[in-house]
Amino acid sequence: MSQAPFLIYDAAAGSGKTFTLVKEYIKLLILSEDPSYYNQVLAITFTNKAVAEMKSRILESLVSFTNKKVIEVPSDMLLQLAEETQITPTEIHLRSKKIVKHLLHHYAGFSVETIDRFNHTLIRTFARDLALATNFEVSLESTELLMESVDQLISKAGEEKTITKLLLDYAIEKADDDKSWDISRDIVKTSKLIFNENDAPHLAKLSGKSIADFMAFRKELQSKKLVIITSVKALATAIFQRIDEAGLEHDDFNRSLFPKYLMKLKAGDFNVTFGAAWQETIETKAMYPTRVSPHIAETIDQLTPEFAKAFSESKAQILAMQLLDAMLTNITPLSVINLVNQELQNIKKEQNILPISEFNALINKEIKSQPAPFIYERLGERYRHFFIDEFQVVNKKVPVTLS
Repeated sequence: MSQAPFLIYDAAAGSGKTFTLVKEYIKLLILSEDPSYYNQVLAITFTNKAVAEMKSRILESLVSFTNKKVIEVPSDMLLQLAEETQITPTEIHLRSKKIVKHLLHHYAGFSVETIDRFNHTLIRTFARDLALATNFEVSLESTELLMESVDQLISKAGEEKTITKLLLDYAIEKADDDKSWDISRDIVKTSKLIFNENDAPHLAKLSGKSIADFMAFRKELQSKKLVIITSVKALATAIFQRIDEAGLEHDDFNRSLFPKYLMKLKAGDFNVTFGAAWQETIETKAMYPTRVSPHIAETIDQLTPEFAKAFSESKAQILAMQLLDAMLTNITPLSVINLVNQELQNIKKEQNILPISEFNALINKEIKSQPAPFIYERLGERYRHFFIDEFQVVNKKVPVTLS
């Protein structure tokens, strides 16, 4: 069997995860006869504190192996390394001395760093490809950037008519939802979608849209909704007519549920729910109670396919209308978020800054189709092994090492 492309160590806190990662890192160095092999190993973690700890643990272990006493009284780390590498403690001692000597003279090549620092290096390397100024600054404070963007947007209220009206509409909608009239904080909170990796690509599609575009879209949705309302009312009216023509009464149906449903639609009340038992079995079970006469039962049975089709069509149209309502509800917030994003882009350009939250998206866009050797040649490095510490997966901390 071929070796797996990566190994995952799923370990709880205090179970020896760091010990294992340090051992695996050192094992790579010991197995290589090149004392500079650490230059080809990249270890990534998430905080500066974790970087310091990992570097310290690796160095302490290597330095401890350079002491001759470790041959006579080997540590647990040394014993495990000897067993797993099939290299004697004496040979590990000798190789460790060479590694430590080289590492201390070329410490910059000891690559244990945060993922943000690594991404920053990638961005710097590909700055020209990404059309970024080479002297751009990195901003860690996404919220502060949003607050500044929102302040700039609100400052235009009273000066630009369309923006003023949009912000007033937004404030009124929030007031109707029992939210505060002070919309600044709420806009900042809502606009955090801009920095969300999952939402950002969708919001980017709106970047070229103006307030007029959003308003035109609102009118289009409202027009579609009106068409659906008219169609559903007409459908309900037509089915009522068929019931009347057949000489049926409302109480000829089980608990009058089907006629009550039609009455709501005919009156323009679309606040209906789906999933009731009578709705699920409208085509398979009798729509009438056992007390009705055989003639009534036969008449309803004959009309049941027509009733079922009408119900299915009305349900599909009502669900489509609910989707339109959801879209209409979000038109104003999306318009505001889009304006905030435009202000943010202006600030980024004027101040020559790049939010750190955009690193992953920028890197992915530029290098996702490039082979790994090309990327590392551009970096000036030739990493063969990767260690990622404390990787977050589905809200569960899973320490990971890639080798």
